Amino acid sequence: MRKVKLPKMCRFQFLDFNNRVTIRTFNKEIYILKSGLIVQNVETKQLRRIEEIYYEIRTVRTIKGTIVAKRKNRYSDLFMTKAS
Repeated sequence: MRKVKLPKMCRFQFLDFNNRVTIRTFNKEIYILKSGLIVQNVETKQLRRIEEIYYEIRTVRTIKGTIVAKRKNRYSDLFMTKAS
């Protein structure tokens, strides 16, 4: 029986996605990534640093809706999807 080698998943990096992704948290809040790793809540317009919400991030999508990164639960790492 042969071992199947799975592709290694890469941790997601936000630096290349300024103003091009939306971020959804586990508590259903949605943010837009701004320059300087600042995020803005789409409903309240509140600005926060990405570090403040990082462990709450569930899904990162492009503005067109394509998922570029996700995590299954709050305790796992945020990984890029295969299509990214």
